[in-house]
Amino acid sequence: MGYIKGVNLLPSTGEFTYDTVAYLGKRTTEPGLSSINRYASGGSGSTTDYTLALNNLQSELPDCGTVAVVVAWFGGSTDISAGCHIYPSTTYIGGSFQIASGGTDYWRCSGLTQNSSGLIAIPSSGGTFVYGGTPSDQSIVRCIQDLNARGLRVVFYPFILMTASGFPWRGRITYAPGSNGWPTDDVSSAATRAVNAFLGSASTGQFSRDYTNFTVGYYGSSTDWTYRRMILHYANLCVIAGGVDLFLIGSEFRGLESIRGPAWTKAGVTGGDGKVTWDYPFVNGLITLSDDVRSVFDGAGYTKDLTGLHNLISYSADWSAWMGLQHPGENGQWPHLDQLFGHTNIDLVSFDNYLPLSDWTTGTGGLDVLNWSAPAPNSWPPSAPNAVGLGLSGTPTLYSLAYLQANIEGGEKFNWFYNNSNNDGRGFDPNGTDLQVSRPEGDRLAQNRQPYYAGQQLLANKQLRWWWHNPHQAVYDTGSDWAPQGPYTEWAAQSKSIIFAEYGFPSCDKATNQPNVFFDAKSTESDTPFWSVWDSADGMTFRPRKDDNLYLLALQAIYEYWFVNGNNQTSGAGVVMLQEAFCSVWNWDARPFPAFPNLTGTWGDAGNWPSGNWLGGKGPFITPPVPDAPPSPPSYPAFPTINGQGWSVHYRPVFTTAIAGHVSGRESRVSRMAAPLFEIELTYDLLRMDVTADLQTLIGFYNEMQGQDSAFTFPVPAPLGQGTTLLCRFAEDSQDLEEFMNRLFLLQSLKLRTVRS
Repeated sequence: MGYIKGVNLLPSTGEFTYDTVAYLGKRTTEPGLSSINRYASGGSGSTTDYTLALNNLQSELPDCGTVAVVVAWFGGSTDISAGCHIYPSTTYIGGSFQIASGGTDYWRCSGLTQNSSGLIAIPSSGGTFVYGGTPSDQSIVRCIQDLNARGLRVVFYPFILMTASGFPWRGRITYAPGSNGWPTDDVSSAATRAVNAFLGSASTGQFSRDYTNFTVGYYGSSTDWTYRRMILHYANLCVIAGGVDLFLIGSEFRGLESIRGPAWTKAGVTGGDGKVTWDYPFVNGLITLSDDVRSVFDGAGYTKDLTGLHNLISYSADWSAWMGLQHPGENGQWPHLDQLFGHTNIDLVSFDNYLPLSDWTTGTGGLDVLNWSAPAPNSWPPSAPNAVGLGLSGTPTLYSLAYLQANIEGGEKFNWFYNNSNNDGRGFDPNGTDLQVSRPEGDRLAQNRQPYYAGQQLLANKQLRWWWHNPHQAVYDTGSDWAPQGPYTEWAAQSKSIIFAEYGFPSCDKATNQPNVFFDAKSTESDTPFWSVWDSADGMTFRPRKDDNLYLLALQAIYEYWFVNGNNQTSGAGVVMLQEAFCSVWNWDARPFPAFPNLTGTWGDAGNWPSGNWLGGKGPFITPPVPDAPPSPPSYPAFPTINGQGWSVHYRPVFTTAIAGHVSGRESRVSRMAAPLFEIELTYDLLRMDVTADLQTLIGFYNEMQGQDSAFTFPVPAPLGQGTTLLCRFAEDSQDLEEFMNRLFLLQSLKLRTVRS
């Protein structure tokens, strides 16, 4: 059974990256028009990168039924007390676009084009832009329509990429952030005014739909760079596209959620329904926004369908805060999102699930190895957290499906937690292995696990089963200990399904220890999981150790635990606890593998691919291999033996290098591959069409491989030391059958390209 049923589609940027129509573009600094969304085909033909990427998705992941289209605007500051613009932009300001088949066109977004005055430029570094531009409206409409035509369920996912110094996470946006990242001087009218300014005043009546040009006009100020404009713009654009199955009004705004208005108190306000709420102005703003998006959909005839799962609305919280917030100095946790999740126009409870599935150290593996076979606890909370058993058999290994699944409803953030658990960056392993690792600090370094106490399930972020089954109270200290206090919140037990709008892992060493971090040399958020190993070829330049096996095994663990092994539940009213249809892995890229990441001069994030969360190029997506029980390798057809093949076969190795710039001006370089890819050229002395059927054999094999789409094996000469075969595809210069035949007739040669090292 396939274990990937939904994906988030990246890169979220690129003016026409998501388009089914081929485009040319020209920046003001460029001499002429050039192809901008056919990089995989060398800029020729009518098939776009997006189309190739979706073809690959449906070929490699045939069980995938959902695609979340991630579309980015940009955030200019993490401090809303000083103003934070949320804006669309293009890397072609003042430039021009043309449809490849003919006809001038424009980048369009919310009444703007590349020639509009007041556009905020995307930052550049070293002569290249740090991000691509916001996808043009018409490209998004065609993308959604194409996904629907392919029979896929569609999620629309608006996203914020930060252009502030250090390119931080959008969850850092807050009010006057202090040194700990949390807001200072909130619980004030000023904080509420700043939140309202961030949200803006855009109303549903200020937007018009242009069904001819596939865009939405905006009648407010053209330089109204606010969040409501973004969300209402895309609600209208989804209507033009024919509707979507789920529309997210945002995600992971932890810092904004944490801002408290002047009426906030520990006890909150009890309403006429007997339920308690608290003054969180951004959460209140999301409630209003959900009502407005609902009115846009309903007004266009796209009414809520909870049975067929169409035209639904949600907000996706960060995994660290989905159950509540702890405010510095307040000694408690408040379920601040319950008033949103309980609201009538929020149809699903969503959070981005990057919860840890392991606590595995270097060296011996740590406490999980010592507790491997000890009985698992049969009550909660367990006593003596350092001795909590896993109840597993066999030899302890991080590459155990049973171990990873034992930590889905167990382990850290379920049975126990760590205090002071920071990542101290890369350094020599404190466990004495002489490796370079991401070094933990505090309790995690010492593996000093802290206990939960009775009634504190709200503090344990993995307790989603308890959360779904029960009403909730705030948990805080009234003089003795943290305990549930006061009336219940607006959440009604078992009333709505939970989804993981995002889940996934970096494909690097010990990814399951800390799934939420990623390596990105340009960002202050760049990190790798606790205890993960870094490798170097020269002793100076280090990169995270790549590990696709653990990455794929962890994805399998989550899917099978919840949706195969009987751990999901359904209420008496027929509401399923976890809704499989909208649980989506981060990520699949619209830039098809292997063009991405091999075209390093085209895409600035290509260097992040080896240890990043990209699925493309990291399959095949069968049950992932583990050291103690490797599965049978996939079977590929072999390139046919041709009687007329000459003695000359040329193997040209192709390495690519990642380059990371430093503030000092020094560049770090590292090979993307441990072994090279190869370009292979075969020459033929004679291609006969008689009984030996050389030409017919090659043409038949080309058709069988669907041109460039399918892989096959080709012999490797012994000096290369790569085994007996290489995995290959036909090279890019063979676009279709007619061109393939012409090349064979005229050149008596054929080119192949290996698909992974």
